[in-house]
Amino acid sequence: MKSTHPLAMRSTLPILAFAATSLTSAATFAGEFAASGDYQAGAEAVDFVSFETEPARYVPTDADPSCVPPAFTLVTAPDALSGEGFVNLKVQPNCAERFLLNLPAADGSYRISAWVRHGRAILSVVVLYTDESGLARTVTPLGPTGRVTSDGWVEMASNEVPVRGEQVNAAYLRVIDAGAADGLDIDALEAVTAGEFEEQKACKGAWDPVCGLDAVCVHGACAAGRLAVPPLPSDALINPMVDGFAGRIRTFFGGARSRKERLPQALATIEAMRKAQTAWQFWGGLARATNQLADWHTSMGLPLGGDPKYILNACFIEGSADLTQTGWPKHPLYADVLVSHAATIGAAGLNAGDRLVAVDGQHPIAWARSLADVNPGHHTATDPSVFADLTEALGGPFWGGALIIKYAKTISVIRCNAAQGTCDGKVETLDVSSFTQTGGQEVYCDNRPFYHFKTGNPGSNHAVFYNFFSGQIKNTTDEEAIYGVVWDTLYGGGDPNGYVNGNLKKLMTQWKASARGVILDHRAGSGGTLDAPELLTRLVRPPDVAAVNLMPIVIAGYSGPDTVEEGLLLFDKFKSKSPYNVGAPDYDPDLPVALLLHRDGSASDYLPLGMKGAPNTRIFAPHPTAGAFSTFVNMAYYGAFEIQLASGDTITSQGDAKIGHGVEPDEVVAQRQSDLLAGKDSLHEAALTWLRDHLKPLETP
Repeated sequence: MKSTHPLAMRSTLPILAFAATSLTSAATFAGEFAASGDYQAGAEAVDFVSFETEPARYVPTDADPSCVPPAFTLVTAPDALSGEGFVNLKVQPNCAERFLLNLPAADGSYRISAWVRHGRAILSVVVLYTDESGLARTVTPLGPTGRVTSDGWVEMASNEVPVRGEQVNAAYLRVIDAGAADGLDIDALEAVTAGEFEEQKACKGAWDPVCGLDAVCVHGACAAGRLAVPPLPSDALINPMVDGFAGRIRTFFGGARSRKERLPQALATIEAMRKAQTAWQFWGGLARATNQLADWHTSMGLPLGGDPKYILNACFIEGSADLTQTGWPKHPLYADVLVSHAATIGAAGLNAGDRLVAVDGQHPIAWARSLADVNPGHHTATDPSVFADLTEALGGPFWGGALIIKYAKTISVIRCNAAQGTCDGKVETLDVSSFTQTGGQEVYCDNRPFYHFKTGNPGSNHAVFYNFFSGQIKNTTDEEAIYGVVWDTLYGGGDPNGYVNGNLKKLMTQWKASARGVILDHRAGSGGTLDAPELLTRLVRPPDVAAVNLMPIVIAGYSGPDTVEEGLLLFDKFKSKSPYNVGAPDYDPDLPVALLLHRDGSASDYLPLGMKGAPNTRIFAPHPTAGAFSTFVNMAYYGAFEIQLASGDTITSQGDAKIGHGVEPDEVVAQRQSDLLAGKDSLHEAALTWLRDHLKPLETP
């Protein structure tokens, strides 16, 4: 009985905050509060868990053993939402807790809701089907509905989830982040009827009209947009929420170039969200606006679409198709797209040196750019002349982009013969649906066709990531003493002896002692923190302040500088507050250093900026870096819903605002098709030639 406890005074209040929503009339089936303050299941509820007793759990067969024990405790307390109990969760990092749902065997659609308290709740409903069904799993996030009680309970709910009842293997609520030291409270897990079952339509290509306005064709099936986003806000909340989004983006996004060139279009798209009639029209509009900001640091990833149906274990690279220009001339804007490396199985028969001439009839880069309207994971350089991220994302593993297997109908290729060093010149068009579904080694894309150490190279799958590979360059002599390193991350984390900085410091000491030339191969530069590029510049130049960083809080809403003079004033103002310090008194002016770049952003922009113009350093790349000269801020709320915004700018000692302007290479080198067929890495070969002409003099006895 609850007749005497303080919840008789409990009330529900609408909330107005970032990403808070209020369900539309379709949610009238949800439960309500009795006069006592106790929450009761709705009339259309098909399952209700009040957590009076230990709930049924789902544990995957392949779960990490450390994640198997229950991550919750039952709590009996007078402020439980429903009944006398609730659960308090403390979920370990990289683990999840899963509460089973008992859904009807009949086909139907259901809305799943739960009430949470404390911490940032990341909840989703997962429906798994039997192997025999051939159906893909469904994963749908829960978002705030707009209802919150006076004692802190917040209602979270999904949009309508279609369920093929008789073929369900398991359905459950997944909690992947408690987000609070004292744990996350959950109560009143509820599933209510929300309409008829909706059959998923087959489709071909991102723009297939069969999917309509509220779905996108992903992996050959119409992915309902509502299954990736929170519910549609109520009429009372839409306008204040649009105002909130626009205000935050207007205040914090970008620097001089990106604010002036991209902010107006994005704000216009956000303004149009006021007229949204469905959840996908609203939240999908925000995703499109985020993509229109076209910035390396800016993203709003949404889990749109299910598991991949096909694989393409091949990676693509910008280059020069010098063997196939006659049959298919170079595009006036975009580089040629070549196969950099591929697995022997699952690569659609593609091999290094083959040329990708079209995707769905368009140049591959033009096609990838067109996906900004439909791909919520769209990622591009801040410099509008740079397309390395889009090219790299065409192939490879599905979590790394895999744009072709997600969104394409066909690809057109010209195949070549490495043994003969020739290409047949014929264009062959392949249907994506003909690709292999399983098997083969998954390859990763890093813009390095080959590796060049005498020993200790990365594996054939090109998995570099957070690893360091270093050693003497093969096909060089001991007397030449040319060494190098292959690595992707510059995340120093402020620790001068940490994993990244410690490795770099150790290598720099070795090079100063014994190397006559060094190749820094950073062609998949994933950024990091400023201390790592600062450390590397100490190898090649005397000390200086190369630039200053304008932090977002300090310059919120600022769209300058408009002139070099204004930039110089900013440089002088921030030189002692947020400097980019480069160089060291003990640098080695005689040691030649070649820096290889291709897809490089953030801290990987700052590295070449700090090395540019150093006495004995040369930068080799096919084009500028990403121009991501900013930091970023996050806007996050309940659920996995989050926007990352580039924020701030970088002003050089010459007064230039750098955001959107990548660092130009000293020597522009494109990967040649003929070199790929011959097993040669064009950038590496150019760097090695330069080093041999500039080797550090041998010490005389």
